[in-house]
This record gives sequence, structure tokens and C-alpha cells, in this order.
Amino acid sequence: MKRFSWVLTAPITLVILLLAVNNRQDVTLEIWPFGLQFDYPLYLIILISVGLGILAGALIAWLSSAATRRRAKAAEWKVLDLQRDLSFERAELKKLQEKEASTSLAVKEAS
Repeated sequence: MKRFSWVLTAPITLVILLLAVNNRQDVTLEIWPFGLQFDYPLYLIILISVGLGILAGALIAWLSSAATRRRAKAAEWKVLDLQRDLSFERAELKKLQEKEASTSLAVKEAS
């Protein structure tokens, strides 16, 4: 698994380094409705945009899996309830078997 992560990480890191080295010129970023202007290197604007896109995608994926997480949690609680019921029923069965064994032993002794 470590090799696989390096196979993915190394080319991505190389691309980021090449992007940073080749796009050092300043670009004016204007925020339209507010009239704000900022001068930043092009690679920084690209990297921030990509990072925001990754964060937005992760947030959307996390929110879309909320129903699945909720169903999994409900199923987990149901399993715990069923396990508790099963252990209770096993204890009751053991008591009944012991009672039956002592009753059959008393009947054999009486005969």
C-alpha cells in the first residue's frame, strides 16, 4: 500500500513543483462585487482553487453519505438490542434446563 501511495504522490508532487516554478508571475485577482484587487502569483491562485475544490468535493461526499451513516448506526443499535435479547433468552433457557434436570433427577430418586 505504501508503494501505491508513492506512485500517486510522487507525480502529483512533481506536477505541483513544476507548476510553482513555471508560473511565478503575478496575476491580479479582482473580487467583482466588492471591487477588491489582490496581486498574487499564478501558481498560488491555482493551488488555492484546487484545494478549495477538493474541500468542496469532500464536504459534498460527506454530506451525501449522511443517510448511509444514519442507517448503519440504526442497524448497529438493532444488533446490540438483539444480542442483549439473545443473551437473556440463553440465560432463561439455561435456567429451565437446570430446573428440568433437577426435576428429572428428583423423579428418578423417587422411583
